Amino acid sequence: MREFTYENEKYQIDSSEIVSTGGDMDEVKKIIYIDRSMPEKFHEGIAVHEIEERKLLMKGHSYVYSHNEAQKKELEFYEKTHGKEKGLSTLEEEEEVILVTCHRRTVPRKSKIISQESEEIKPPARPILEIKTIKEVIFDDKRYIIDNSERLIGTLVDVYERGGIIYIDRDVPERFFEGLALSELVTRRSLKKGMSLGDANSEGAKVEEEYLVEKYGAEQGRELFDDELKFQAWKFTTERKELKSENGEHKVIYEKDEILPR
Repeated sequence: MREFTYENEKYQIDSSEIVSTGGDMDEVKKIIYIDRSMPEKFHEGIAVHEIEERKLLMKGHSYVYSHNEAQKKELEFYEKTHGKEKGLSTLEEEEEVILVTCHRRTVPRKSKIISQESEEIKPPARPILEIKTIKEVIFDDKRYIIDNSERLIGTLVDVYERGGIIYIDRDVPERFFEGLALSELVTRRSLKKGMSLGDANSEGAKVEEEYLVEKYGAEQGRELFDDELKFQAWKFTTERKELKSENGEHKVIYEKDEILPR
């Protein structure tokens, strides 16, 4: 491990193990975990990303919003260390490596989710009459509304705690909604305890499986849980192919040069 100082705070970077998401963080131990396949030149940039992203997640923002804001901070860091012109190309090169070798959740720059959380963007005027079938979830005495109108990239579910919204990818069958919602809410609660994202995800999956087994019985509950995992694997495989251009080059998941607007 080696020491990394960011905003006067000291962290340790550990790149000795496999990290399926490319980067992860243990807030309690102040350790940034980076997948051992990642070139060292990206280590500090990924560390900045994980630190900034966790700050926003802890404030109750969605992963989509947190990820994109962290990208901005990461670009600023690369511009300081590599120069203005090389900053963006370094970040794009890093995203190419992560896309190929890891499963870090990546999201588009332009999204209704981001717009809803940005203080700079006003929400569109609502129509005089709007009829919806509202799906609600109550967890830890807090009420959330499920929104499955968006396409999510790199994940099936996301939570905007401050807004009381659970985003579920529009292609997800409704029978998976309750399990996905529970898993993500438990994951967020675990993150607040200082867990790494990997451990928090494991805890979320464990609680989800136990819940489904208790509610539907051992056979049907585990079948539902396994079907969800199979759907997720299919979705991610299909998605990864879509993120590659026909000539094999990396197709950025954000609009060119608009990922980090000034």
